[in-house]
Amino acid sequence: MTRVRAGAAAVLALLLLVVACETGPARLQGRWRGVRAEGVSADRADAANAFATALELDVRGVSLTVTSGGQRQTGQYRVLREDGSKVVLTTDGDGPLEPQTFTFLDEGVMRWALLPGKAIVLVRQ
Repeated sequence: MTRVRAGAAAVLALLLLVVACETGPARLQGRWRGVRAEGVSADRADAANAFATALELDVRGVSLTVTSGGQRQTGQYRVLREDGSKVVLTTDGDGPLEPQTFTFLDEGVMRWALLPGKAIVLVRQ
């Protein structure tokens, strides 16, 4: 009976490890909608803000769906690091050479850095 319990405990531990690896950071989970663009010139602000407000992110486990302009892309992501208010990740689509940085301004607001000095601010829905 001890062997059966030890085997069951090992299976349970492995299952918990797999589930933990498939959840992603809790603060990133959920639906996010863009509210504004940052770091763009005044002559491009209207177009950048229109793009930002049409953007939606849906994060479930380690799956990330980006919807913009009627187009939807879904892929898997992997967290490279979490430190303080930042989460840096890579996606299957962009690959490891194009990390994405999300900075949490508070629990319901985050900034997605797209290019140096340019970002989209999103709010949790």
